[in-house]
Amino acid sequence: MKIPHIICLFLFLWLMALSPTIALADASQDSNRETLKSLLDELQSTIHEADKRMVAHPRFIEELQTLVDRYKARLREVFLYEDFTDGDYTKNPEWIIETGQFKITPGHSLWCRVGAERPSQAASSREDEEPLSSILKEIIRSRQKKRRDKRPAPVENEACIRTLVRIGPAFEVDFSFVSESEWGSMEVVLLGGDPAVPRYRLIYQASPSQARPIEIVRERGSRRYTIESATQYPALDDGTPHRIQWIRDAEGKMRVIVDGVEVLSTVEVFYRDDFSGLKLINRGGTYQWESIKALQAPVVMQ
Repeated sequence: MKIPHIICLFLFLWLMALSPTIALADASQDSNRETLKSLLDELQSTIHEADKRMVAHPRFIEELQTLVDRYKARLREVFLYEDFTDGDYTKNPEWIIETGQFKITPGHSLWCRVGAERPSQAASSREDEEPLSSILKEIIRSRQKKRRDKRPAPVENEACIRTLVRIGPAFEVDFSFVSESEWGSMEVVLLGGDPAVPRYRLIYQASPSQARPIEIVRERGSRRYTIESATQYPALDDGTPHRIQWIRDAEGKMRVIVDGVEVLSTVEVFYRDDFSGLKLINRGGTYQWESIKALQAPVVMQ
């Protein structure tokens, strides 16, 4: 049944009064989102009919259409939602551990610890060495390196967990995590293809600095390319929750926002297909993921 045209005015006022959070992705709001979507679709049809029959002022029709478009833009598709409140990462959605160990804490977070040691600083600078001493030490280092190169390469210590899910090319990965790390790094990886392989990596390095910034890395085959590095280095290793949003819109603009502050911005359009999964990697440190969701990138209304 069509909505009577006179009710359009009341719907217009009702929509204006709605909280902006009504259309944000949340598993508990699925039924509300579907109800609102159905209502917006019906209202959209009524607007077109009213415009065709010229039973409302054109300016009112234009304003109502703008409002409907704005709220439709907020009704974003949810690809993945996980807050670990069910205490089980093996279902709904299913996470698979590839390496290392993960567990759900009593506070309903996904927890993982991997040992990491901060590299020691050299006792003195090579620039202060005497020329002859430098030459002799270089010869010794060269011989030691040759002997080391004959040994098998050490296996990198890491823990990985993944879930397979379709994620659109215009995405927002929004997660809250806690770091109690002094060194090491944590990665959120977008997988693509079948079998699913890494396409993009968001890398957070504990004890961040200009030499250890947040980075976005593109992966192609066995090669990795650093797309962009953050220009700010927020310290997130204080044992309290922090929110990171990794966004790429339909035009390819990619951003990283940490606790509401943009720290990285670039344009990346190399991989434009749907992604096929998401992976969390601990390459040293202690991390907890409190929630993680992947949804359609927000549409910015002009």
